[in-house]
Amino acid sequence: MAKVKPSIRSTETYTESNFVRLHTAGCERSGDGERVVTIEHLCYSAANGGGRAGWRCQTIVDGEPMSKEDALFIARSYAQEFDVPVIYECHSD
Repeated sequence: MAKVKPSIRSTETYTESNFVRLHTAGCERSGDGERVVTIEHLCYSAANGGGRAGWRCQTIVDGEPMSKEDALFIARSYAQEFDVPVIYECHSD
């Protein structure tokens, strides 16, 4: 199964600099509502006195088939445990 690898696009606007992103895509082989899920913790660091500014991404779940409800549970639990304020969801078919 090919893995979906979401990325930060310049056209996306985020209101938070530290968040969990949940990306789901349709799973062709599954007829029971499963989706291919990627969950990432993204954090933006500004340039501080010569350091480089940019996004840092930690993948929590990488292209695993599961239900949308299970994916939301994992993303919310991670966000609560690490005090990350926002979960952005993007879904594609």
